Amino acid sequence: MTAERRTVQEIEDLIRGLWEEMLDTDVLPTDDFFQIGGDSLMVVDVTVEARRHGLDMKTSAVFRHPTPASLARFLAGAGEEPAPATTPRAPQDLFLSADELWRTHGSTWAPDAPRCLFPLVTEGRGEPLFIVHWGNDAGFVWKATSAWGAGRPVYGFEAPGFRGAVRPLVTINDVADRYLAELLQVQPEGPYHLAGHCHGAVVAFEMARKLRAGGQEVALVGMVKPSALERFVSYGWGLDDITRYRLESLAATFGLQGDESLEEVFERMRTKEWYDDRLGPADLPRLQVQWAALALALHHYEPRPYPGPVLLFQDRKDRAETERNWLSVLTDVETHWLDYGVDDPRPLLSDPGVAARIKERLAR
Repeated sequence: MTAERRTVQEIEDLIRGLWEEMLDTDVLPTDDFFQIGGDSLMVVDVTVEARRHGLDMKTSAVFRHPTPASLARFLAGAGEEPAPATTPRAPQDLFLSADELWRTHGSTWAPDAPRCLFPLVTEGRGEPLFIVHWGNDAGFVWKATSAWGAGRPVYGFEAPGFRGAVRPLVTINDVADRYLAELLQVQPEGPYHLAGHCHGAVVAFEMARKLRAGGQEVALVGMVKPSALERFVSYGWGLDDITRYRLESLAATFGLQGDESLEEVFERMRTKEWYDDRLGPADLPRLQVQWAALALALHHYEPRPYPGPVLLFQDRKDRAETERNWLSVLTDVETHWLDYGVDDPRPLLSDPGVAARIKERLAR
């Protein structure tokens, strides 16, 4: 039965039932999805379940109509009515289409393209530790991961397209190749020590796999809260779809109303340590496409079996997915489960136990 054949009350009851099952809590018609335990990642699951029950719904509807009552009215045919003034909405200036970015930006493989590899700790002995960051790196992330080196030099990678007018890469394989081109300039021969967190942990793993396939020794791969590789967005989405989803998420997270300037948006994000002063407001549109490219790359990545040593830290809430998608292909893995219960990897990065265990392994 489609939304057009249902009453507002029937749709509202269905939405409340879906949210109650997903969030494991009672839901009132006026409850805000994001205030009762929902987050931007769960919006995709909400949308998929709603469509499975016959509702023609997009992810943007949940961001703009975050209560069962308002969402039901919208889906029942009130879509022509403007959203309430308090509904989060991203400024139009934040959106940059993939077509426009590809027309106006250069290749990350060009000789004059910005480098992806940066020294974090220049002093030290032994082979360096190479850390793959998730892309949106504020200063505290660099500081936290720099301490993992155990007396070694430490280098960090930034995602292609994070800095400068270059196009992002849209597969994990390509990102790994891009990073390895710079890594081998610093250290032509193994043994190698790699680490990464969130999206970066997946890239670090693929880099290690490529190095071993080329006959090099990889002494350690440290993976801190790697992506669990479950469905993040619809498999049919392209870069523009994921970018729009990203902007709806930012609007909900930062309370945007759609009339903010890029300077205002950047300041809110900088205050929350999403970005730092190495970037500026004009970078924001490109950075959201870069984020979408990383999400698309993760969505289509399938890890292959890896026999080398891996040190893995994961939030216990992601255990089932991690066992299915990661531990099933790792044969030499030391796994540590932590109880943070959040999607944000930053608490794990700051966990002293994580740093201590990585340093202990590197000190061997």
